[in-house]
Amino acid sequence: MKKLFYRIVTGLLLAGWMCIIFRFSAQPAVESEQVSGSVSYRMVEVYCEMFHKELTQSRMDALAGAIDYPIRKAAHMTEYAAMGILAFAFLAGYMQKNAKTYLTALLIAALYATSDEIHQLFVPGRAGKFTDVCIDTMGALLGLLALFLLQKLWERIAKRRSLHYNKSILK
Repeated sequence: MKKLFYRIVTGLLLAGWMCIIFRFSAQPAVESEQVSGSVSYRMVEVYCEMFHKELTQSRMDALAGAIDYPIRKAAHMTEYAAMGILAFAFLAGYMQKNAKTYLTALLIAALYATSDEIHQLFVPGRAGKFTDVCIDTMGALLGLLALFLLQKLWERIAKRRSLHYNKSILK
């Protein structure tokens, strides 16, 4: 029963995340640029507040414009890092947690990134780009790598605690 519940929850989370990505990709270029532009501008405002900088409006606009592209690509990578982790979690309900699970999760993310770029071919002002597929897939790879490293760290900590616990019992 617990396994079925896990499968349903992780499946719904993965499907929901895919829907969120689809929704972002369905935004026409003008709307998407307004959203990312406002995020970039807000980041410049926060920078100015944190470091007590007083910049002219034109300088703030220029800085926001300069960081807009990297911010958008970092957002893509973050979306797909989360998707890779969710795909892994879903697959873990069906298969052992090993290299095959990581590779399958990466493949799911790469295929979805490809379908997402094809979808964008039909959205006004948007274009499907192979470079975006690569950026999205790299995001999934980095998310899965972070997950792998966290799992190894967790296992190491658990092993040390277990050894420490067993030594204290023997004394």
